[in-house]
Amino acid sequence: MRDVVAVVTARGGSRGFAGKNLALFRGRSLVAHAVLTAVAAEGVDRVVVTTDDPAIAEQSAGAEVVVRPAGLSGPDSRSVDAVLHVVDHLGLHPGTVLVLVQPTTPLRTAEDIADCLALHGDRPTGSVVQMVAAQAHHPWKSCIVHDGSIEPAHDWSDLEAPRQNLPPVLRPTGGVYVVGAADLRAHRRFFIPEVLAQVIPPHRAIDIDTPDDLARAQQ
Repeated sequence: MRDVVAVVTARGGSRGFAGKNLALFRGRSLVAHAVLTAVAAEGVDRVVVTTDDPAIAEQSAGAEVVVRPAGLSGPDSRSVDAVLHVVDHLGLHPGTVLVLVQPTTPLRTAEDIADCLALHGDRPTGSVVQMVAAQAHHPWKSCIVHDGSIEPAHDWSDLEAPRQNLPPVLRPTGGVYVVGAADLRAHRRFFIPEVLAQVIPPHRAIDIDTPDDLARAQQ
C-alpha cells in the first residue's frame, strides 16, 4: 500500500481576485472547503496545505501546513514546483501518490477525489486528471499566431469541418490531479501518460477566477 497525500495549493496573492483563496463559499473560505473535502475523501492518508499566507494557514484546520518560500509564491509560480517543495520538505517517499487539490474548484467533491484514486489504482506510472467536456468552442477550430501569420491549431481542414465530425474533447477542471511523486519529479508536470480522465458534468466544473465565478458556484 502506498501513502496518498493530498496537497492543497493556496498562495496569498491573486492578480484578478484579491484574497481569492479566503473568499467564502458555503460559509467557509475556499481553502477551508478544499481541506475538508480532501480530509473526507476515501483513500487519502494526509492533507497538506502549501501557502505563503498566515491567514490561509489559519484557515487550514485539519491539514498540515507547509510554508511556501517567496520564490514559489509569485503570480507566475507553478503548482508543480510548490508540490515538489512539499515532497522535499516532508521527505515523502518517491512511491507516494500525490493528489493536487486546488481551492478554486469548490464544486469538486470528496467522492471525485476517491474516484480519481480508484482510477489510478496501483499503476506504477501515469496520472489521473479530472476533466469536463469542452463545449463552447472546439480547439481544432482555432489558429496560432506565428511570426505575424497564422497556423492551424491542428490542421487547416479542421477549421472548416462540421463540428460533429471532429472528435470529442475534454479540458481539465483544475479540481483533481493524481500523480506519483517520482513521476512528478521526473517530468515536472501533472500529465503523465497514460493519462486517465475522471469526467464530471459542466455545472460542477466552475473554476473561480472572479467574484462572478464565485457567485455562479454558490448558485
